[in-house]
Amino acid sequence: MKLVVKRVLNRGHLYRKYYAAAQDCQICPLKPRCIYAAGAKRKQLFVPFGESLSKQMVEKIETAEGRRIYPQRLAIAEPVFANIRVNKRLDRFTLRGKIKVNIQWLMYCLVHNIEKILNYGWAPA
Repeated sequence: MKLVVKRVLNRGHLYRKYYAAAQDCQICPLKPRCIYAAGAKRKQLFVPFGESLSKQMVEKIETAEGRRIYPQRLAIAEPVFANIRVNKRLDRFTLRGKIKVNIQWLMYCLVHNIEKILNYGWAPA
């Protein structure tokens, strides 16, 4: 992928625009899964930047609905992260690269879920 345009404004959001070389896309085995438009020769990718996701989350939480719903997260999601961090000792990832880190995270989630099954049993739906 090659950066073509540093800033593109689309629907009020800033993006960086990248293009793949046409010859790279033609020989790529993943082309049918990546390029959907008929007659398209290469992939273009818009990567958002500028306004942070954290800022968007704060704005979402500050609404009346967000203030009503967000406290439920403390009882649902946070104990899972605490268990993985403290009991499983995943304070930081030991591997490098997005794919390896994702695999490591999924393995910790798998261990967490197996532990829940062992402790609480399994009930088919």
